[in-house]
Amino acid sequence: MTIYVKELLLMLDKKYGALSPGEMADKLFEIGVVDHTLCKVLAVREFVAAKVKTGEKKIDAMWAAAEHFCCTYEYIRKCVYYYTDVNLD
Repeated sequence: MTIYVKELLLMLDKKYGALSPGEMADKLFEIGVVDHTLCKVLAVREFVAAKVKTGEKKIDAMWAAAEHFCCTYEYIRKCVYYYTDVNLD
């Protein structure tokens, strides 16, 4: 953990310590320190990975993601193949 992350955590705890985790996440989006696009990409990538783990073909999982997230298949493809450094693991 960097000094910047530690300092941010201290400031957030001091100012918003009483918030629930969900409220804290909303606050982080609101103040602009969380990249909304990368959060969407992560959600898409994890959705597709979960479908593939259950035995679904990747292309079918990607089409299902496009339907689930109400977006184009091209956007899903971009999330899966372009943003390769965005993962939970």
